[in-house]
Amino acid sequence: MLLALETDMENGIRGDRTDIDGRRKAFGTNLLPEYNLRRSFRRFTLEAIKDPMIVVLFICAVLSLCFGIQKQGLKQGWQEGVTKILAILVVIIVSSGGKFWPLNQCREFSDISSYIPETDVVRSSKWQRIPICRVVVGDIVFLKPGDQVPADGLFLDGCLLHIEMTKIDGKIDEVDAHENPFLFFGSTVVDGYARMLVTAVGKNTKHHAIYLRGSIIDDIKRITSIVGKNGKRVALLTFLVLLVRLFTGKIYDDKGKRVSFGGETRIGDVFIAIVGILATPTMIALTSSPEDLVLAVKMCLAYSMKRLMRAKILVREPSICHSVASVTTVCMNKTGTLTMDTMEVTKFWQGLNSIEEAQHNLIAPNVLELLHQGIGLNTTQPPSKSSFSSPTNSTEKAIFEWAVKQLGMDVENVKRSCTILEIKPFNSKNRQSGVLISKNGDNTIHVHRKGAPEVIFPMCSHYYESTGTVKVMNKGSKALFEQILEGMAENGLRCIAFAHRKTSIRDYFTFSRQQLILLGLVGLTNSRRSGTRGTVEDCHRAGINVKLITGDNKVTARIMASKCGIIEPDYQPGELIEGEEFRKFSSEERMKKVENIRVLARATPDDKVLMVQSLKQKGHVVAFLGRGIGDAQALREANVGLCFGNQGAEIVKACSAIVISYKDFPLIIDILRWGRGIYDSVQIYTQFLLSATFVALVIDFVMAVSSSEPPGFDSVADVSSGRIPYPVFQLLWMKLIGGTLAALALLTERPSRDVMQRPPRNLKEPLMTTKMRNNIWAQALYQIAIFLVIHFKGKSLFNVNAEEKDTLVLNTYILCQAFNIFNTRLSEKNLFDEIQKKKLFLGIIGLIVSVQVIMVELLNGFSGTARLGFGQWGFCIAFAAASSMVTWFVRCMPALGNFKLPMLKPKID
Repeated sequence: MLLALETDMENGIRGDRTDIDGRRKAFGTNLLPEYNLRRSFRRFTLEAIKDPMIVVLFICAVLSLCFGIQKQGLKQGWQEGVTKILAILVVIIVSSGGKFWPLNQCREFSDISSYIPETDVVRSSKWQRIPICRVVVGDIVFLKPGDQVPADGLFLDGCLLHIEMTKIDGKIDEVDAHENPFLFFGSTVVDGYARMLVTAVGKNTKHHAIYLRGSIIDDIKRITSIVGKNGKRVALLTFLVLLVRLFTGKIYDDKGKRVSFGGETRIGDVFIAIVGILATPTMIALTSSPEDLVLAVKMCLAYSMKRLMRAKILVREPSICHSVASVTTVCMNKTGTLTMDTMEVTKFWQGLNSIEEAQHNLIAPNVLELLHQGIGLNTTQPPSKSSFSSPTNSTEKAIFEWAVKQLGMDVENVKRSCTILEIKPFNSKNRQSGVLISKNGDNTIHVHRKGAPEVIFPMCSHYYESTGTVKVMNKGSKALFEQILEGMAENGLRCIAFAHRKTSIRDYFTFSRQQLILLGLVGLTNSRRSGTRGTVEDCHRAGINVKLITGDNKVTARIMASKCGIIEPDYQPGELIEGEEFRKFSSEERMKKVENIRVLARATPDDKVLMVQSLKQKGHVVAFLGRGIGDAQALREANVGLCFGNQGAEIVKACSAIVISYKDFPLIIDILRWGRGIYDSVQIYTQFLLSATFVALVIDFVMAVSSSEPPGFDSVADVSSGRIPYPVFQLLWMKLIGGTLAALALLTERPSRDVMQRPPRNLKEPLMTTKMRNNIWAQALYQIAIFLVIHFKGKSLFNVNAEEKDTLVLNTYILCQAFNIFNTRLSEKNLFDEIQKKKLFLGIIGLIVSVQVIMVELLNGFSGTARLGFGQWGFCIAFAAASSMVTWFVRCMPALGNFKLPMLKPKID
């Protein structure tokens, strides 16, 4: 395989421009096939054309065109049919564009995030870090914990390599590469390190499915399906009523005389009447179906994602807003989340002497050499022939750079003098790493260990002094070391211990691991992120508990938690415990104490998962904020996984629903506000659209079957005993208000400050709440009552003709919807202050009213309306404004909460 791909196992490919271009030409690039936007839009257009409603409307429009030309001639008969065809085309284009736009936004987010993953490859004997999109077939890739497998390939060599692969059903499989040498693109390295040979890139790789959690879109689709079915039932009832009236002889000819099925009745006339009957219920079904709801919610999520992207927040699962809105507990790690990524060595203890008491040049050369080996070689990096660079892990990087600057470590010299036999990478569970080396000069074997002091100390029987003397670690020295560790912990330092043992090949497999010699201790500090305390206080005000789960000791964890406001200086017993104690709790005891725990110290990755699981069993909705590989399982287990994006931790991003690229801790509050605000907006828009749809459904049915005027027999738009409720232009205007303008007004505004001043919502609460049902049925009953009065008594009450009466119905309906958009904000505490900030909200309401005035008063001929007087406009405005009083009245009457609309219960809940 290596020979066929012209690849050297140690030196990699040539890597020049000619070599890279040739490989890309022969095997392709490591870019996924770009989405064909033109083909996507075409696909959505074809789907819209195949919709049964569109098909029926199009057939009716074509027949209307044919019969219109037959009856009125080509010069005048084409107008009505062509107008309907153009209106249908507009609906198809708007619908396709609305579905295509969110997809295009998601594609943009994918493009933005595609540059983030990088990997190590060797070319021309030099290791370099490149974006995965530049990997080509034949590359030798170095993998370490947290890396994403950049392409399909074969395992060459390595140590303890374990990878995770996502299956089609969303389950995670952990694979041992030593047993299964095939590595696939998209998998993530959990443990160990390895070199792999790239065998396939780009579209030739075996892609794995991305598993998404439960979606708010599913709830919306259920509501849409239920309401749509009820709309179709009403349309069917309308068709049956009109069909019965047709066959009972209640149709009229051009002169207004009743026509019966007998004598000289022409079959063509009957066919035209039946087509008209079919067109009417089809229009009703199309008007009453809230299909725009799903589309509007997708547009809202895409718009919100784009706005969050400007704040360096990548939402990998847009539908997670429901869970974000319900978060009751935020669990977070310390390193890299509450603290900054960068660390610095501020303390060094050689034996019982601190860095201030012994200069580095006074440290014995043999001890200094061992320190160079333990720091320079005990790290997961590309193999020995690489040109070395500092590690990417913040802890290792800080120690590495400190050793170079302060201890005079020459990395290349250290690497040349030793041969690495085996590396055991740092493991979050064991909290240590190790390296087995052979010194080239004397062929001696050296074992180095590095990790948490509580793990390394039990392995040590002796310790080095700065003079190079080896002393026994007795009870007295152990007590002194304990004091040193406590002192560093009191100062908030993270401590790392180094240990060493010289042995031989013969004795390596038999020597006791408890006979290492302690080389030294380093204390690292990293500054706390700005705004942490204020963010924690904001979470508490919003009814959200904050818990710190860290691998640091109890003292360090307490100091950090106290600075951030997670616990008070005089905290209560049980608020701060260690992971070992937490694990030993029985299930019943853990359930009793888990809510009271604020800080979990000395926590392993399993402890983090156990904490998240326990909180979820207790009924909490948990958000976990992590950064390291040890947080991956907890991020996956939490309802909402959040991480700070960083190089070399692709598994953490893969397990997170939200990735924060900008290292600003207060963004957590912005994310929580976004989740609550989006979910509130979706509920508000759902309430608005369902009430408007329900009203339109009833009014359309009544107007279709109760027309008292004998319509013309020669028009498809005029049916046997009723008429299509609204002309095509008015129908499109109504759909534009409900499906686009209202969505823009209600779904694209920034969340108000009120959303973070109330407790989280219940995750198990259905999207359609009792409060929403109350508002829907109240608005629906009020508007229906007003419209029925206008429809049946409007002529006498307002002294108008039939055309003016229909215009009153339309005008009142449009103004009611404009006021109903405003009514959705009546629950806000600072209503007028918040409204003034919502420029788009006010602009859309003004646009709806202005366009309606222009349609009625200036374009009445084109829109099929009649002009109204000042008094009639006054009545319309008064009827619409009274809807605000109805909304206020319903919210003041909690006793109405048990009322349930039959069409919305119980299936939606």
